Amino acid sequence: MELFIQRLFDGLFNGAIYASLALAIVTIYRSTGLLNFAQAELATFSAYVGLVFAGGSVGAGFGGALPGTGLLENWPGYPYPVPVAVLVAAIFGMVAGALIELVIFRGLERGSALALVNVTIGLLIIVSGLTAQFFGTSARIFPELFPAGFDDFVSIGGARLRYTTLGSWATLLVVLGLLVLFMNRTKAGLAFRAITSNREGARLVGVPVGRTLMLGWAIAGGLGALAACLTAAVVSFSPFTMLGALIYSLAAATLGGLDSPKGAVVGGLIVAQAQTLMPAYLGLPTELAVLAAVIVLVVVLLFRPSGLFGTARVERV
Repeated sequence: MELFIQRLFDGLFNGAIYASLALAIVTIYRSTGLLNFAQAELATFSAYVGLVFAGGSVGAGFGGALPGTGLLENWPGYPYPVPVAVLVAAIFGMVAGALIELVIFRGLERGSALALVNVTIGLLIIVSGLTAQFFGTSARIFPELFPAGFDDFVSIGGARLRYTTLGSWATLLVVLGLLVLFMNRTKAGLAFRAITSNREGARLVGVPVGRTLMLGWAIAGGLGALAACLTAAVVSFSPFTMLGALIYSLAAATLGGLDSPKGAVVGGLIVAQAQTLMPAYLGLPTELAVLAAVIVLVVVLLFRPSGLFGTARVERV
């Protein structure tokens, strides 16, 4: 039983990462109907920007000085506290997301869904290359966001629930609560929901569709940056780390419902637990852990094609 509980706890941290990135995917999908395959690489670049403001990677053997730190070393207070660095990463992600919508996707608004998806794949390749070019491919790691020492855990049933996991989920739930409040209690949020339901109708009644879509991309950029920073604080981080998380996050978003923020969080938790538990108890090799997520996804979609919390499509005949 202790081993089972420990595996559950181990899956919780990955669940927070997948849910954070899935929230970003859902935010863009709700407004545009578009799956943004570049989300993970945009998040990675943003996390590197935050890492520069934090003074570079910690520990020996992590690739030496991070390019860009020399430009900031004479700034007052540099290196900045980790929360400030994460905030900078999130702001950078928001600005980058808004600019991508304004410069690239606004002019392609009438394009086919396939063409737009191809553009996001192209962005994935470009941003991945730029990240490797600017920051190198050496492994990096963020300074600790939450206590991560040997004794920093809560013991439950003999298993260790680490503070990094608790902190990641607390952060995620706060962000989810703020996102729900934004959607339901602000004019911008109501405008966002309006274009989600009927973009042309919203345009006819005076909703600023362009600015609202740009805001959606900005929010998604910030959420993605947060997910990447949470990841970078725990694992060795490289320009390709978040690509693996993207696969599971897409599965999580689809499982929970591509238009449901709550579904993104629940889907992230389910996918992470499937990734952790099914290989251990079904005898799957570690390399095939992604198969566990696919199995759960297929089973759920057989009975709920719109996902656990997604809105079912209704078509008039």
